[in-house]
Parts: sequence; structure tokens; C-alpha cells
Amino acid sequence: MSSSALPTDLTKSETNIQSRDEQEAMRQWEEHSNALSTLLQATEDLGRKLELPTPTGSRTDTLAERHKERKEVERELLHLKSSSLEAIDTTEAFIHENSAYLSAQQHRETRNRIRELRKSVDRLLELSRKQLEDFTNQLLKLRAATPPQVEAVEPINLNCVMIEATDSKEKHQSIIDQLKQASGKGSPIPILILHTTFATIHENGNINLSSGLILPFISTLADLAVWTEKGRVLSEAEFSGLLKYGSKSTRIQEYGFQHCDLPPLTGTSSREVLKELQERGAKVTWDDTGHCLNTSHGSWEMNTIDRVRADCAAGVVMYKHWRKETLHLQIKMLEFATEKEIPVRILRLNRCYCSVTPDGSKLILQSGQTLSALSSVKRINIETEDGRKIQEVEFSRLLMYADQSQNIKELRFQFCELPPTVSASTISSEMKSKNFKVSWLSTGHRLDLHDRTWGIDDMDTIRESCGYGVAIYQQSSSHMHKLQMRFLTVASQNNKDTNNPTHANGDYRVDTML
Repeated sequence: MSSSALPTDLTKSETNIQSRDEQEAMRQWEEHSNALSTLLQATEDLGRKLELPTPTGSRTDTLAERHKERKEVERELLHLKSSSLEAIDTTEAFIHENSAYLSAQQHRETRNRIRELRKSVDRLLELSRKQLEDFTNQLLKLRAATPPQVEAVEPINLNCVMIEATDSKEKHQSIIDQLKQASGKGSPIPILILHTTFATIHENGNINLSSGLILPFISTLADLAVWTEKGRVLSEAEFSGLLKYGSKSTRIQEYGFQHCDLPPLTGTSSREVLKELQERGAKVTWDDTGHCLNTSHGSWEMNTIDRVRADCAAGVVMYKHWRKETLHLQIKMLEFATEKEIPVRILRLNRCYCSVTPDGSKLILQSGQTLSALSSVKRINIETEDGRKIQEVEFSRLLMYADQSQNIKELRFQFCELPPTVSASTISSEMKSKNFKVSWLSTGHRLDLHDRTWGIDDMDTIRESCGYGVAIYQQSSSHMHKLQMRFLTVASQNNKDTNNPTHANGDYRVDTML
């Protein structure tokens, strides 16, 4: 081969490689587009289920049946929203990495589909919840106006039984009766979920429910999941009592806990419970921390990677009032997720954020613990104490932290006051290129990364901000008050113009009138 031919051959090789890369990018773009289209079609199908006319009249059985249908639709919608968020994240990552191969039209089409999918799912969720509320109110009025009567028992699905706090006491009793009946016949019950219905442990070892009823021991139960009110702290007596609940049988093989802070098992009775769990080979998982209990000595160890992946997909919430040991386990899970490249959909710092280091490399929690830059986290919500003021220097350092975390796409602030602007040096070119978003939920605004001023946020975020309510504090600056007034005006105008219940302003909470 002549020396003069070498550059031409290299050029052809580079062209071929580039062509193959472009073809692969086009193939993947079609896959992402098809996935978004499939999800959009699914929202349309669920939307048709919500278009059925609202039943009227005096028959409680018709209303109850429609109420049940709506609850099933809402469960499907929640699953669809989870799938949509995952699809949107992967599609946006693909666009960012392959931007050079996509045309302007492909960019627009994909962005429009993503925007449409977000709006469709959120709109249907709001509509479903409003219909559920309407049906519930109608049922309550009808039942109050009619004499008590024996209603048909609604059969439960024994494959997954859930006792929810929103259900009536009569519904709880019906579920308990059917569980006892199934257990008496030896029918296996794979899982029972106590959805914010666990109250206390009864003196005989059974479970007191929030409705005032007692859940007796179910001999054929395999898994018990306890989902408490968000942020609840369980005592050692409550935790060990729940574990001891299944000690009469070798059937219960797994206990799952979520939304709560669990104490260490150090007491004499707790050690006896651990021994029983070890003998039965039962497993105890703690979704909030991605850990499972080592029953041989009562310590917590990292769960399997698949379980941690599922916990991270649901998001991580850190509470100020939780024990320091619990926060330590959560930090270990976040570091494990970064090491294994497991995406964390959202990290919520609920009143536990304190400050940030001068170089922006670490967040400091109220407990004194620190969070290093986390490349696995997609979004961070900083929820401060009511009315806290974050000055420009601290705000700039928080932006630096987000920039160092690489994969964070959005930083959200709530319950605090932020500065009117930041210095130009704070916003890196990389943050601008990846469309990094800074949202101030308390005002319904987002930071424009180019001119570094606050502009009204997109309607999806505005709707979410409205759902939290708006607190107007006397000590807040006139700048923040103006943004809040603009936010309320836009929200109410949008509601008026669209005449759509999904754009309702929410319940505004005003601490002090201007």
C-alpha cells in the first residue's frame, strides 16, 4: 500500500464507522419512539375507561362497583406512570448521547411525545382521583341517608391482599373474615400488605389495625409487608412484635418494611425473635435503606442487587427525625448504587439538609453526616424548614454539587427562599447543554440557565406545585412575593382557560396575608 493511499483508506474506514454508528442510532431512535408510542396508546386505553358516565341515583351497589373499577384503573395508571418515567429517562439519555445523529425534526418529535406522555399520565391520574373522591362522597351520603343493611361481601384476591387505611371498617372486617376462612381451609396466602393500617401490637400478639379491629394470626400467610405512614418511627416493641406475629408458623418467610424508621433489636425479647427467625430461615427487608436483617446477630446488611435496584427506582427519602444509624444505611445504599451504576429516580431530603461544603463536593445533613457527589441520582429534592433563606453563595455551591454529581437532571427546592440570581461562573456549559433544570416549587418558577433569572415553570411542574399548596410568609422578600403572585395568577388563568379539573390550583395555605 502506498503512503499516498493511506489517508484515503483511513478516511473510508472512519466514514464506514461513522455510518454504522449513525445506523445504530437510527435503529435505537425507532425503538425509543415505538416505546413512547406504545405508552401513549396505553394512556388512551385507560382514558376510555375513565370516560364512562358517572352513575347517579340511590343504588349503593352501582356506585360501589364503579368505585372499585376506578381504584383498579388508578393502580394501572400508577404502574403506567412508573414505566413512563423509566422510558422517558432512558430516551432523554439516548438523545443526549446521540444528538449529533438526530435531525431537528427527530428531536422535536421525541420531545413532543415525551411532553405529551407526561401530560397524559398526570391528567388521567388527577381525573381518576377526582372521580374516586366523587364516588366516595356519593357513597357516604347515600349510606348516611339509608338504614343499615347487609351488603354483599366483596371477594378478595388471595394472591395479594391489601388492607388500606382508606377502606371502611366494614371492608377491613370483610377482609379479615375471608383471610380466616381461607386460612382455616389451608389455602395459601402469598402476601398481605398493611397499607398505613398498622396501629400497634395487641397484648395477645395479634395486630391492632387503624380501624380499631384486630388482625388475628393467619397460619397460611407467606409474606407480610408493613407500609407505614411516611416517616413513622417504630419502637422496638412494635418492630419485634410484628416479627413475632408469624412465629407460630413456619409459613411466613419474609417481612417487608417501608416508609418507616426501624430500631435496633437489642432487648432480651428481641434476641429471642431473632433466634426464631433464624431457625425458620425468614427474611426481613427494609426498602427505605436497601438492606436486609442478618438474623444471626441482628445487624443490617446490603440486600441483593435486584432488590436494591427496585428500591432505588422507587426513590429514597431521608427524614430529619430518623436515627443517625438509619441515615447511615441510606447513605451506604446511595454509595452502593453509584458504584454499581444503579439509577436512583429521586432523592428527597426531608428537613434533613443543613449546608454544603465550600467546594460543592458534599452535602452536610442536620445529623452531621455528609453526602458526596452521587452520579446515580437523577433528581434531588431539598425540602428545608419553613421559610428558610438560602443566600446566593450557598445556592451557588448547591448548583456546583449538582454539576459534580454528573447525572442529576433536576434540582428542586421547597419551603425555602432562593436568591434572585446567581453569578455567571456558577452555571457550567455542561449544565446548559444537558438542559439541567432548577425548580423552585414554592413559587412555581425555574431558573433560566442563560440569563440566570427566574421564569415561570412548565405547566406540569406548576400543577405539582399547586398540589403542595402555597405558603406566603411575612418575612419573605418582595421578590419572592412577586414570583408567588405571578405563579398563582398563571395557575388560576390556566384553570379558567382550559376548564379542566386537572389544572385546579389546589388548596392554598397562606400563613400571613400580604
